[in-house]
Amino acid sequence: MKERRYKILLIEDDKLDQTAFMRMVKDEKLPYDCTIAGSVSEALSVLGSEQFDIVISDYMLGDGTAFDILESVKNTPFVLTTACGDEEVVVKAWKAGAEDYLTKDLEQKYLRAMPVTVENVIRHKKIKEQVQLLSGAIMSTDDSVYITDTENKIIFVNKSFCKTYGYKKEEIVGKDSNALWIGKPESENTRSVFQVVRSSRQIGFYHKRKDGSIFPVSLSRSIIKDPNGNEAAVVGVVRDISDRILVEDELRAANQKLQERDQLKSELAVAVSEQLMTPLADLKNIICDAKGGAPGEISPTLKENLESAERDINEAGKIISDFLDISNIDTGRMDLELTELSLRSVVSEIAEVQSSLAAEKGIELETLLPDSELVANADHNRIRQVLSNLIENSIRVTPVNGHIRVQVKDVGDELVVEVQDDGPSIEAERIDKIFDRFAQIEELVHWRQEEELALGLPIAKELVEMHGGRIQAESGEGQGNNFRFTLPKAGTQKEAACISAAYSNPK
Repeated sequence: MKERRYKILLIEDDKLDQTAFMRMVKDEKLPYDCTIAGSVSEALSVLGSEQFDIVISDYMLGDGTAFDILESVKNTPFVLTTACGDEEVVVKAWKAGAEDYLTKDLEQKYLRAMPVTVENVIRHKKIKEQVQLLSGAIMSTDDSVYITDTENKIIFVNKSFCKTYGYKKEEIVGKDSNALWIGKPESENTRSVFQVVRSSRQIGFYHKRKDGSIFPVSLSRSIIKDPNGNEAAVVGVVRDISDRILVEDELRAANQKLQERDQLKSELAVAVSEQLMTPLADLKNIICDAKGGAPGEISPTLKENLESAERDINEAGKIISDFLDISNIDTGRMDLELTELSLRSVVSEIAEVQSSLAAEKGIELETLLPDSELVANADHNRIRQVLSNLIENSIRVTPVNGHIRVQVKDVGDELVVEVQDDGPSIEAERIDKIFDRFAQIEELVHWRQEEELALGLPIAKELVEMHGGRIQAESGEGQGNNFRFTLPKAGTQKEAACISAAYSNPK
């Protein structure tokens, strides 16, 4: 690193002292770039055109004294040299702005102290500039800043502090900083604010103003240590967060109202859906009775219309049932009845039920099951629902004379169920959305209004995750689709009650 050089102006009318100073600089190899002035007038002329790091001046000069120069070097460190040793002159020089002084002696030993004096004076100037800069920043900041000594007495406050706390500087300096604190922070009037402050992961406290009013603050404290590592003072930076707390409280109240409104909407929707299920079931029974009448009692056209109406009713019932499931999941009313479930038996049961639907399209529904029973701790009806939704989805997308295969595997601590079909591959940008109910509904509304509302896959995902499992889909060009979900084995299943509780108490 290149050594810092100092630009020095030596004001000295004695030629011998000038020579001695320059010899000292040369012999000591000091990093000084020196300019010499032999009088007050010459010094003032030089100072009018050049800037220096330090000025060293003899007191008595031929055409005046060092005081005639001091006024022109207010921003430059000034060192006085004098042969008289007059303390009155020294005191006057300090008052006029001199940083230091050296007393000349006949042997010129004072020059030995010159390098140390120069270094100290320049360092002192830098420190003073840094202090002024820091002080300006502290005084202009909007945050309240106060400094206490080791006995907790306030020794400094900035303008913002006085404005926030209502004190004049002379009223608070010297007082114990405990005067800023309230005795019991979690009073009836401030408890809610305390919770807000803590929830935002900031250290929040309550302070009081001069008039006794209480307000919430965020506070940071830093310890200042002296060169020996001992604690010398503590700096506190305080921010009044009353406005922020007010906004957070308003947002919380608004959010609470929205949650209550959503809860009411969900409960109303559930109630309406439950009411609709009964007349739909009654209407379906009427249609079945009409279709089952004696030959010749109904015309072919009426029979066709009844069959169409039955399909529409079945679809409407499925949509309402799916909506009820989603609403119950969202409101925390979906409870799992966990038992030891034979996954092999459930797959066989559902495949048999769905085989007739597959046969209507000429689709071959195949099952590959292990010889041994695979047991999971699960809700029988909900796992049946997951399997039914996956297989029905595959039947819906698989072309006529296609193929669907349902396979169960034992993989370590998990049981895996795969439903593979010959349906058209799912586009890459859609494959992550097929289990997202909101994406499904949005897509249906904006782009696919001619398709049926299909919520079976999102519901399957919710139910699998409630059991502590996971679900995914894979699709490749010309390779069909593979829907896979996992369930922990009964021996390694986590407490499903805890998982279910997480769904029952959504945040």
